[in-house]
Amino acid sequence: MSDLFERLLRELGPLFHLKLKEDKIHACSIHIHDHLTIQLQPDAHQQHLWIFAKIAELPPGKFREEVFKETLKANALPDPRIAHFGYIANTNHLALFQSYPLLILNAERLAGLIGAIVEMAITWQHAIQSGQIAPNQPPNPFGMK
Repeated sequence: MSDLFERLLRELGPLFHLKLKEDKIHACSIHIHDHLTIQLQPDAHQQHLWIFAKIAELPPGKFREEVFKETLKANALPDPRIAHFGYIANTNHLALFQSYPLLILNAERLAGLIGAIVEMAITWQHAIQSGQIAPNQPPNPFGMK
C-alpha cells in the first residue's frame, strides 16, 4: 500500500535479521519474544507510522486502578516521550503507542525508536508481573494483580 512503508520494512528487516513485510491490514508485526509483539502500521493518509505494543493484561480490580494512575502520570510528562500508554478494554490490555512522520524515518532511526519502545514495554511488563504498579515501585503488599 505505501511505498514508503514497504521501503522502511525492506531496510529494517536486515537490521533485525528478519524478513519484514506488510500483512493484509497493511501492518507488520515483529515478535520480540513470547510475551511482546511490536506492530508497525502507517496511518490511513500515509503520513505517520504508528508503533504499538501490548504490555500486559490487567484484569479489573484495585491493582489495575493503581497501574492506571501511574500510567496517567507517565502520560502527563512533558515531551519528548518514548510512547503513550493506552488501554484496550475488550482484552484488558495495557498498551504503548507512538506515531512518527514517515518522511523523517529511515531504517536506523526506526530501529532505535522500536528499541526504546521495546525497552519501555519490557520494563513495565516485568514490573507488573512482579506485582509492582510501575517500574521502581515497591511490590504490592497484598500480592494483588
